[in-house]
Amino acid sequence: MSEIKILEITCDEFFQMEAVWQDCIAKSSANPLFSSWIWLSSWWQIWQPRLNLSLLLLGVYENNKLIGLVPCYTYTQNTALGLRIKRCEFIGDHTASNDSIRSEYLNFILPQTRYKELIPVIFEYFIDCDIDEVTLKDLDMTSVTSAHFSKLYPNNLINKDCGIKITTKKSFESYLQQLGKNTRLKLFNRRKLLPDNNLRRIENQADIKHFFDSLNTMHLARWGKVCFSEHSLNFHYKIAHYFFKHQQLQCLCLLNEDSIQAVCYDIVVAGVRYNIQLGFHEYNSAKISMGTLMLGFAIEQAHLADEVLSYDLLAGEGKNSFYKKKLNGDAIYFASYQIPLTLKAKALFLLKRAKRMLKNTLVRNSQ
Repeated sequence: MSEIKILEITCDEFFQMEAVWQDCIAKSSANPLFSSWIWLSSWWQIWQPRLNLSLLLLGVYENNKLIGLVPCYTYTQNTALGLRIKRCEFIGDHTASNDSIRSEYLNFILPQTRYKELIPVIFEYFIDCDIDEVTLKDLDMTSVTSAHFSKLYPNNLINKDCGIKITTKKSFESYLQQLGKNTRLKLFNRRKLLPDNNLRRIENQADIKHFFDSLNTMHLARWGKVCFSEHSLNFHYKIAHYFFKHQQLQCLCLLNEDSIQAVCYDIVVAGVRYNIQLGFHEYNSAKISMGTLMLGFAIEQAHLADEVLSYDLLAGEGKNSFYKKKLNGDAIYFASYQIPLTLKAKALFLLKRAKRMLKNTLVRNSQ
């Protein structure tokens, strides 16, 4: 008979376990980018000291053999009612502030067929750790984990978001034919209106800094703030250099008359090309959207690469509309759950829920 044990992994061990971590990823349903060792260990190095977090990285052992990982942390938050709540979250995101980057598809790293069996064991350990509340963001709603929480905690869904993933198995030409006329025009046909366009891929590690500087400059002009603050920039420097060395970084620059007009920051992992960020300058003609044209080039490259099976645009809307839905991709839904474990956390959750329901009722009645 097998024996399951949960043991805590130290921070020093965390930083030395890339190989065994990636082995667990390969045998699990966890996302190979956002749950990867490099992504989560880099996040921890930067945001642990900024947010005063306590590591709760758990190893799941069967007969003394590591079979899974629970990449979490805890922190204490004071509520408006004066209650102190000990909260547990996935490494890679932080709900109490906007300081952190967003990591999507977060999940436990467990053997693919054993999530239903092992999640209750993990939650028993959380309870033993005197955790008041577990908040888990951006779970893929098709995952066993999300389905488990949806069934057990149907009223604890606190947020739902949508992303788009484009299948790239067929030719780019067939993809273009499936688009609406206006989308095809903006994404591809209007390339010819640029007098001198030139697409370049970052081929030199030394050029990564200039690439991110250009992205921040574009974002500041369009949104009034930089895309990556200093600590987020440090994170993405580390991520970009890592995946550059592994030939999985795809940083594209669209130049017009030798001036960078748009950039696209992508990473390719396990057959999926992830669009991490897009930036562009406004063009002097209303007919041309540099951002849409840049995205068109990136989608074309994804179709041309044999190793890429899909292009994932992730969650998030544009400045003026949810432009991604027009790109003929499949909708990917992300769910965030807040699960109270103790009496005081349950009371607080019900109070917040009642407050939201009252507010929504008042808004409907005023319309």
